[in-house]
Amino acid sequence: MLKTYLLKLSRSKETAEDIVHDVFLELWKNREQLTGIEQFKPYLFRAVHNRAHRSFERQAKESLILHELLKEQGLAVAFEGEDRITSEEVRKFIRQAVDKLTPQQKKIFLLSRHEGLSHAAIAQRLGVNSQTVSNHLSDALRFLRNEIDAAYGSYAIAIIVLHGLG
Repeated sequence: MLKTYLLKLSRSKETAEDIVHDVFLELWKNREQLTGIEQFKPYLFRAVHNRAHRSFERQAKESLILHELLKEQGLAVAFEGEDRITSEEVRKFIRQAVDKLTPQQKKIFLLSRHEGLSHAAIAQRLGVNSQTVSNHLSDALRFLRNEIDAAYGSYAIAIIVLHGLG
């Protein structure tokens, strides 16, 4: 039910799955606080709705920033002065950052981003549950975003969006 609701909002199966996984992960982390909730179903739908809304706002802001950066800088992202970051340099940096992931995070990241597998397909292939896949992928993406942010500063958002690491 939740995934169907999100699928209508996002028009993306993977986005819907990610949001549902994130909400359930957050609920699990804060499960002690759930005892006071009298009507769980409306609470759950509101949590999913709010998470989706925040996700869509973030994506819209990132798209606007990326659009402005690309409009101002062309296809290359520029630092002050004449230095430019080429796509190949960024891809090399990301490959090196991916190599720093734990073996399980790296395997799950590559299956998700390079082979385009869903969380369920990755879980089945690796013989783990879907939540484990979601946790590893979330951790991997957080690590990669932090690495990119540390290396590229204000241009990190453009790189993250361009390379699908958001």
